[in-house]
Amino acid sequence: MRLSHQAKRFWLVAAASICMATASTAFGGAFEVLQQGARASGQAEAFVAQADDPSAIWYNPGGLGQLQGTNAQVGGYLVVPDYQFKGAGGTASNQQMSVLPMIYVESDFGTDKLRFGLGLNNVYGLREDYGLNTPFKDVFTRGHLYTINIQPTVGYEVNEHLSVGIGFNIYAGSADLEHAQVLGAPPTPLGYLKLRGSDIAYGVSPGVLWKIDDHNSIGLFYHSPFTLHLGGTTTIRATGIPTIGPSPTNAGVEVPQTAGIGYAFKPMNRWKIETDAVWSNWGALQGIRIQSSNPLFNNQVISTKYHDTWAFRLGTQYEINKNWTVRGGYQYGTSAAPQATFSPLVPDSNYHLFSAGLGYAKDNWSIDGAYIFILRETRNITDSINTAADGKWNTNMQGFMVSFGMKL
Repeated sequence: MRLSHQAKRFWLVAAASICMATASTAFGGAFEVLQQGARASGQAEAFVAQADDPSAIWYNPGGLGQLQGTNAQVGGYLVVPDYQFKGAGGTASNQQMSVLPMIYVESDFGTDKLRFGLGLNNVYGLREDYGLNTPFKDVFTRGHLYTINIQPTVGYEVNEHLSVGIGFNIYAGSADLEHAQVLGAPPTPLGYLKLRGSDIAYGVSPGVLWKIDDHNSIGLFYHSPFTLHLGGTTTIRATGIPTIGPSPTNAGVEVPQTAGIGYAFKPMNRWKIETDAVWSNWGALQGIRIQSSNPLFNNQVISTKYHDTWAFRLGTQYEINKNWTVRGGYQYGTSAAPQATFSPLVPDSNYHLFSAGLGYAKDNWSIDGAYIFILRETRNITDSINTAADGKWNTNMQGFMVSFGMKL
């Protein structure tokens, strides 16, 4: 009976963690990857009402109406997390780096009003490894989760003030999670349970950009909800013991809708200031249903009890001259997970994001860089579903991003 209890608890952690992939708005572990372009990231993602480069495909498709000709942007994001845990049963840490690419291409194909674009980016992801010397090794040890977004996009310039656009999202998700598995009293060897699953889901991302005049603009974007049925197998292996499984299993995860609004102001031609507010409807997700060929945890409903989250962003950029631009910003975001559903895979808490950026442009090409530091508020967890993870969590993260742009 011990085995079925451990398997059930693993699926609770895995499913809750996967669905939390977008519940927090700063990438670390299984968090949403907000950083999808160096210009936006240098301004703490306050970019909805600007969206004036090809990354508008993701940030606000309505921004494509500002672009002319054919433009391409290629970039990469290096993430360096630092998670520190101290509890009654011991300590744990994670510093697994990740490199995430993004590509955007758009063109008007010689038309006056229409714009066509294609984006490829990783919008939700994790790469974590706590090792086996932690108090919660039988809950989670290591994992890899990614969700690649392939986004064909169409934009339309209604007039010189108003542009609209819509992206069609194809999400390819994959999860690979592991933990130690107690199979019996010593000298029974310790086992290892591994989950692998994948799925493809679809969504839409419309956006609007309204340039009121040369100094004021407003932008809106929306990402529709989608469901990932992470179907795959679970397997348990141990030295000297026959492999258990693989057992077909499916975790259906509904990712809620997200919407945001931004206002950009130009006090002077070289200087822009923007503020954004972004809402994620995580309060709509109160539970997850697990389907498996194993009757011990088939049709289990996992209670999540999440709340909606908000992110508030403030960013600015200043053009020093025709070649050089500097950027900076701050963002504050709220946590979605209450203590009861806290997971070591997703050490979620309110956060403060600080950013700085530098750009250089010449002729038909440009290069932009950004540095991001994310400080998550200390969280003291008690009475969670994963009691071994109860304790003090301190998490922060550094990010480095570079984007190359070219007008073709």
